[in-house]
Amino acid sequence: MIFKFLYHPTLQTCKVVKALQVCFMLLLSTYALHAQYPTQYPNQQGGTGRSGYPNGSNPSEVQDTVPQDEVELDTANVQYFYADNLGKFQPENDSLLGNYFHQYDPARKRQLDYFNLGHTASAAYPSLYQPFLRRGLDIGLHAFDIHHIKNSDIRFYQQTKAFSDVFASVSSQSNSLINIRFARNFAHNLNFSLQFGMNSNINQRNEEGSVFTRTLSDGTGQNWIYSSFPRGRNTQFGLGLWKHSDKYDGFLTATWNDNSQLDGGGITDDSIFRQKSLAQALPVLINQAFTRYTKAEVSYLQYYKLNRNDSTGTKRNYLATHQITYKSALYKSSDAFSNAEPTNSESAFYKDFLNDERGVRLYLKDNQIENSFNISTTRARVSKDSVKTTVGGQNDWLEVGIAHSFHRINWESTTRNINNVIAKGRWNFTPNDNIKVETYAHFNLLGYNLGDYRLNGELSYTLKDIGSITAKAVNQLYEPTLVQSQLYLTQRPVWNNDFKKTLETTLSGTLAIPKAHFEGSVAYTLLNNYIYFDKNYKAQQGSTPLSIVQFIVTENLKLGAFHLDNIIVFQKSTEKFLRIPDIYSKNSLYAEGRIFRKAMLARLGFDFRYNTDWFAPSYMPLIGQFYVQETGTVKAYPALDAYFSCKVQSLRFFVKWENAVGSFSKNIYYQIFNYPIPDRQIRLGFRWQLLN
Repeated sequence: MIFKFLYHPTLQTCKVVKALQVCFMLLLSTYALHAQYPTQYPNQQGGTGRSGYPNGSNPSEVQDTVPQDEVELDTANVQYFYADNLGKFQPENDSLLGNYFHQYDPARKRQLDYFNLGHTASAAYPSLYQPFLRRGLDIGLHAFDIHHIKNSDIRFYQQTKAFSDVFASVSSQSNSLINIRFARNFAHNLNFSLQFGMNSNINQRNEEGSVFTRTLSDGTGQNWIYSSFPRGRNTQFGLGLWKHSDKYDGFLTATWNDNSQLDGGGITDDSIFRQKSLAQALPVLINQAFTRYTKAEVSYLQYYKLNRNDSTGTKRNYLATHQITYKSALYKSSDAFSNAEPTNSESAFYKDFLNDERGVRLYLKDNQIENSFNISTTRARVSKDSVKTTVGGQNDWLEVGIAHSFHRINWESTTRNINNVIAKGRWNFTPNDNIKVETYAHFNLLGYNLGDYRLNGELSYTLKDIGSITAKAVNQLYEPTLVQSQLYLTQRPVWNNDFKKTLETTLSGTLAIPKAHFEGSVAYTLLNNYIYFDKNYKAQQGSTPLSIVQFIVTENLKLGAFHLDNIIVFQKSTEKFLRIPDIYSKNSLYAEGRIFRKAMLARLGFDFRYNTDWFAPSYMPLIGQFYVQETGTVKAYPALDAYFSCKVQSLRFFVKWENAVGSFSKNIYYQIFNYPIPDRQIRLGFRWQLLN
């Protein structure tokens, strides 16, 4: 699709497209050296953009959620904003190395990590429970959300010069990443933005060049399938056009995401992991299930200023907002058995999902169109002191609106239409320079999710010369996801559940003391009627209330050029069917300073991760769900990475030795049960930002 776009004959005269062609070809040629892929073969949320929350909530309802490396202090003058909040500008990090530049993996490019299936393109599970922000119908397939870019994630810039941001990385384990961002202003107040990303993990191959796969018997009739590491590729592409005038702003955005995976269902035995002859060919449970999720979204958001222009910028503005969005999502998973009937291993793995001797399949398509109308009013913040009066930022934002959403669901052999009518609103205000309040609410008036609601708010108070205190609250009632309620496999019904709505309440508070480089948070969550997937992959609803208590401590120490950054999480769930590690920590020890006559900013250090033993979930690729397994625990493992990163002008580079402990330890590193993390590997990467 991307190549067709770049080489469309009607676009050849466009200078911007020609420049992008050169950029794409240079980067993709590097990628091609590491990426041969089979014809068949998958992150309030994240990994990219604002998709940093754990369970795939709607990012259009999440304000100010950006990757951590984008909010570090910076000396750059480049700023961007998102279309759903015109007055909120954020700095583009281009002058610091940052703590997250060398953290290329979407599961780790954030303050608190996700756990993946052994490679960067795989499904991911959060290390920390956070509220799952819902609005309207939820399909329930979120395992790859941290890899997605959504329309609300497109960044817009007001720079007079073109802005380019290129990131590329390759590893010794045939894993390649590319991320490109480009923005430019044109005549007639027209702004163009582009984002592209590709994350690919390829199978290791034997000397003959074919994938090493064979079936053996262990003497008891159990078949073992030997295969190489799982394969995966994620591709994301986004475009944005912004038309600006004195009384009108229009944003046309389009995104496309593709997640493709081959998954072996985990390994059966890791005792041969260290044997060189089979180091790249582990015994897996199934002969690699194929999964592909494809999502496309096109949206037009327009603001119309209802009052006259104010040259002082201090008067209240009134806006009428309309947004129309079309979304198309296709979810496909399958495993076609090579024999006339399933093997013992395949039968044991798929259990009750096995309803056809030829194989198993999931097919679900969701086409959605939504219209949203809002009326809002806002006013700039005016600060006065003894010297001058300044105008800037938002003093308040009050908005009310209504949205209608229509879904056309093709669920194997059945078709279903679903409607929702939702009333919504938000109120953000700053009573004084020390207090900031942000609130949001919605209620489902009509339709499938009738009675669903969400209330959330945040209060920030600045303690002069000390720091700040932030309190947050979320209360929501929501319908089970579609997959939790119904499941069809291979054109046959598997379940039709009559679950109750889930009621969720979360309260949290944070104390930040910048001078001490300290931040401490405490959170409490109460869940009624929580839904999970049991050891047989079936959706179940808890009958008792579930409580989660969490403490998060961040402390960054510095002595001369040496830094020690620490994040420690303590958390406890009252029920065993919600799986989280009791203790999880991230620590980074490094030295940073300028070398070569201060021409280069360099950092040399170690990243350390640790969690206590826990009954980690495992993953069922057919239905895209992490489930509660009762077979065994994931043992504590001291994961250690060594890295060197540097910056010269606008070019940054890193080299990284990952899982260094694997070079000396006989233990195997797991994050998700039955899915080992690859042994040591070397990774290279660079990032280049240009403003010209």
